[in-house]
Parts: sequence; C-alpha cells; structure tokens
Amino acid sequence: MTSKKELKLAYGILVACLVVGLLGYSVLPAKSPESPIRKMYKTTGGDVLFDHQSHRDNYGLYCEDCHHAYRELEKEMPDSCGQCHQPDGKYQPALGDKGMFKHDAHAQEYGLYCNDCHHNYQQGDPEPPQHCTACHQRGMGDDMMPGRKDAFHQQCIGCHEDFGVMPGKTDCAGCHGPRNRTEAFHDQCMNCHEDFGVGPTQSDCNQCHGY
Repeated sequence: MTSKKELKLAYGILVACLVVGLLGYSVLPAKSPESPIRKMYKTTGGDVLFDHQSHRDNYGLYCEDCHHAYRELEKEMPDSCGQCHQPDGKYQPALGDKGMFKHDAHAQEYGLYCNDCHHNYQQGDPEPPQHCTACHQRGMGDDMMPGRKDAFHQQCIGCHEDFGVMPGKTDCAGCHGPRNRTEAFHDQCMNCHEDFGVGPTQSDCNQCHGY
C-alpha cells in the first residue's frame, strides 16, 4: 500500500512539474536572437520576406548598411525603417541645387572657404570647384580616398562637431530629408543588388513581392 501511495505521489509531483514548466514556457518570452533572422514587410505591392542572415553571411553586410545611424545612435537595437521613412515623406538631398546645404551661410557665418571642402580647388582658379563625386565615388573608397557617403559624413559631421553646432551624427534629417518608405526600400535594395551584381532588380518585382 505504501508503495502505491509513493507512486501516486511521484506521479503527482511529475504532473505538477510538467504543468509549471508548460506555464513558464508559455508566459516567459523567448529570448530574441542577437541578429534578426527574417522579417516580413507588409506592402501594397505584395509582402516582402527579407532574410537578414543571408544578407549578412553571403554578402558581408552590417546593420548600419541599412540602418544608417545605428552605430552613431549607440542603441542596443536598430530603429525600424518606418521611424525615419514615413509613407508620405519627401526626399530632399543634402547637396545640389535643391539641397539643404547653403554655401553662403557656411561662408558668411563660419568663415569657410571653397577649398575647405573642395580640396584641390584654389581661390581664384578660373574653373569652378570640382564636384564631390569626381573623387569620392558611390560604393567605393578606402583609407586614402573615402567613398561618397563616408566623405560627406566625415567632412560635414566633423566640421559641425568642431564648431559645436547641429545637425550632428544622430540627426540625419537635419541634413537630408528622408525618402518616403517606398522610395527608400527600392533605392536601398535595388542599388545594393546592382552593386553586387545579383538579382532581383527593378524588372523582377515578384522576386521580392512574392509572399
């Protein structure tokens, strides 16, 4: 009789442990992976399944290649794309005729000269200063000659920090108005695919919007 009671007690304890374990598993959230694996983007053109792991492992991409200010903001996790790129956002470049950069203001308020940015230009040269991308090309660069993005950020942000003025490295929209969400995804994804010479590209909509 005693052995039957002990057996029932053991079974009871086992069942109780299973119930507690199941409850604990269902209540406690699963630990998120250090790097996201896959993410489904809901779009009007068809949902897009983005595989973070394959882009990282196969092409050597880093978080900040898409989440542009991730390292500068020093956050534990990157912001979502939609926090900067709103559906009705309007892109405005930093430089160019329609850009936010004002040459006169930088010259008059901070005493900058043309060759502070256009390094090979000398005051009084008959030809206008060379364009930035004549030397700093998109998607290229090294320690001797930074690519376009790195050159702009180093020059502009470094100068702003020297003068103690904003916008700084954590205020992207202070220098260029973010693209709307559709333009941002298409520009970022398609340009990167073209740089690596892999599909899908602009003519392969269903290869991305196929879910």
